[in-house]
Amino acid sequence: MKELPLLPPASLSRTAVDRSHLHRAEGTDALWRSGRARGVLAHRGGLLVARGGLHLVDRDSVPEDSLLLYLGMDEAGTHFIGASLTDEGRAAVDARLAQEETRDPEDLLTDPVGGLHSTRPVWIGLRELGTRLDDRDVALATSLVAVGNWHATHTHSPRTGAPTRPVLSGWVREDPEAGTEHFPRTDPAVIMAVVHTSEDGTERLLLGSNAMWPRDRFSLLAGFVEPGETLESAVVREVEEEAGLRVHSPRYVGSQPWPFPASLMLGFTAEADTLEVVSDEDEITQLRWFTREELVSALAEGTVAVPDSVSIAGQIIAAWAGSLDPETTGWSAQG
Repeated sequence: MKELPLLPPASLSRTAVDRSHLHRAEGTDALWRSGRARGVLAHRGGLLVARGGLHLVDRDSVPEDSLLLYLGMDEAGTHFIGASLTDEGRAAVDARLAQEETRDPEDLLTDPVGGLHSTRPVWIGLRELGTRLDDRDVALATSLVAVGNWHATHTHSPRTGAPTRPVLSGWVREDPEAGTEHFPRTDPAVIMAVVHTSEDGTERLLLGSNAMWPRDRFSLLAGFVEPGETLESAVVREVEEEAGLRVHSPRYVGSQPWPFPASLMLGFTAEADTLEVVSDEDEITQLRWFTREELVSALAEGTVAVPDSVSIAGQIIAAWAGSLDPETTGWSAQG
């Protein structure tokens, strides 16, 4: 097969933030007092946005019961502190915004009232925002959602069962009884473009349909890396498990954080010597091979949908197909 180049940073992979780990030890209170910190608000995977980007707030606008996380610093030296809101905190923020709008009404006849460019702050999920935020804001949002998910699901020590507490500006949870430290979890998962090349040089890409999707939705095969396993071995194993197909020559093409809730997607290509596949009928219910022309045609006709560029799957498919617009390939899905 023709080798794909490494994917450029796209969607949730982009960044323009120095995570600046040395500042984590200062604590968020000290960073607020510096006068150079702004807050970013998140709630259950949604971000508060307005006027084309994240809606930045000062300390007084962050609910007291929020979990705070130091997100890093931009080129201008501004520090960013993420606040993962409780349900009560979200309600308080919404009430405050409603009061501000009542007290200081603005002519909205010509200004957007919904979406990323809304004049008034609105809540939008990270998946929808992934390709639309600039490099700085997408890095802030992705880190906040990912680590916020971890805090929400790792509130107690796995060793003693005791409630843990956030330390190091939200990047560690500490067991106050045993003194042990627990760090944010990231689950590596491989996702692969399996390609068969015929004797005449025609390439075909293998796509599968998940049991939870409509029958016209297809994506690359993917799966989690197991303990003690290399990434390359995981590629071979997952394809064999899901498609009954033995592949070879796995080649890395790029990665993407996927905090839904805590994955790191590692993109590969792999080569197949046969077109004979059998779906596992558990996770994958359909398997189809597509030439580039067949895939482009099916997408144009609307008979097949594949992920768009918010996910690395859409980016890899578009890179292989060559003539696809990764922004509008079809649907947004995991991987």
